[in-house]
Amino acid sequence: MLDKEKTMANKKNWLGMLVLAFGITVVGFNGCSKNVDLRLNGTWVDEEGLITKYNSGNYEDSDKDGTLYCQGTYTTNDGKMTFIASHYFGTDLGLDSRWYSKDELEKDFGSELFDPDTIGYTVNDNILTYIYDDGETNTMTLVSRDGKFTKAASSEKKSASVLKSSGRASALAGRWSLEEGSTRNNPENMELLKDGTGIVDEVGITWKIENGRFYLIHPLIAFSSIYNVSGSTLTLTKDDGEILKYKKK
Repeated sequence: MLDKEKTMANKKNWLGMLVLAFGITVVGFNGCSKNVDLRLNGTWVDEEGLITKYNSGNYEDSDKDGTLYCQGTYTTNDGKMTFIASHYFGTDLGLDSRWYSKDELEKDFGSELFDPDTIGYTVNDNILTYIYDDGETNTMTLVSRDGKFTKAASSEKKSASVLKSSGRASALAGRWSLEEGSTRNNPENMELLKDGTGIVDEVGITWKIENGRFYLIHPLIAFSSIYNVSGSTLTLTKDDGEILKYKKK
């Protein structure tokens, strides 16, 4: 059961941050075209360090330390951008560190989190300027044309927790790509070799199966989890309940 007082406070802080950072005004979505300004594609950072990634009609917001806020879709038309959030990351809402959809949040937080929002904007080379209704502006600078998102929001159906490891240990050898789950502090691309070595996100690692658990030793992280191998799918369940689902390449 959610703590109502805590979740409502988190909601207020989150909405306040959106208004402060992006000057968002809630408006109706009727008549908005489905145009997308491809000049926006990439990663943008404002003076406070807040990060927005745009990718051909999709966006992702995060804090300067990489803490995720939300993902959704956007359209552009006649100098205006209209956003519709599809998922919020649970951290700011006092929930688990994963993506939450409208169906999961609206009962306790209200549907307004997912209402369309519109602001004005201009793009001049590597400078994106938001224009608010009161005439104030906020400037973002392009830092990369890479608008790669943190995977999770594209899939409503989440993998079930694995309570006990299963599958042949030898089946873990191969190349794996993350299909479901957060990439933050988790491997995104793994190449596991039969000799217990491998490459994870371009860094050399070692791995092993011991006492029914999967262990991965990375220079930056120590990773351990319950595992399940079924066909071309590898599901890892961490001790905190976080689920990672990989597909074999």
